[in-house]
Amino acid sequence: MSEPPQTQAPATPTPANPTPANPVPATPVPPNKVPATQTIDWEERFREGTTRWERPALHPAFVDWQENGALAPCRILVPGAGRSTEPMALAEAGFNVTVVDASPTAIATQRARLERVHMTARVELADLFAWRPPTPFDAVYDQACLCALPPKLWPDYAARLGSWLRPGGHLFILFMQTGKPDGPPFHCDVAAMRKLFDATHWDWPDTLSAIVPHPSGVGAEQPAVLRRR
Repeated sequence: MSEPPQTQAPATPTPANPTPANPVPATPVPPNKVPATQTIDWEERFREGTTRWERPALHPAFVDWQENGALAPCRILVPGAGRSTEPMALAEAGFNVTVVDASPTAIATQRARLERVHMTARVELADLFAWRPPTPFDAVYDQACLCALPPKLWPDYAARLGSWLRPGGHLFILFMQTGKPDGPPFHCDVAAMRKLFDATHWDWPDTLSAIVPHPSGVGAEQPAVLRRR
């Protein structure tokens, strides 16, 4: 994926629907320092080009969710967005978008892309395991954040996903299917995901849609829309 031109000292755009005054501040991540909760240095991977499962276009499941109305304009969080194009597509569709990532390169890419097309979103550089939003979101779109995290962090991350959503809010997530024990991306066994996102806190659909092969050959992804109880 080609990198958009960088602007000088890009500023965080103002969200279309401003959040309340005095929001809870994000925990800054110093450049070139890996947060203790992230044993994988994503900044280094972005700089070295070793994120081979980045998609060159919008995810097919993302497009389907928009077209069938499941993913409609609302306050939405995209955690660990990396350099994906979905945040810009959401902003263009009228969503109030918040992007959070611990990689300065990923954040600079998102800001530059949004500024280039004059779209607004809240783009924050922060450690997701320390970050707190001022208010819960209506939806969360997780394309590759869960599978990028070491499995030992999944219970904490799943709990945070629930805390970031309002009751009745929806998690649009893609469970990576690699069939391999190593990663990233890490294999997200669906049976294990049902235990991680258990029925006490989440409603699962009666049936799951077909898995989507990944163009890089790294595996496939199981789309799912979960409702927070």
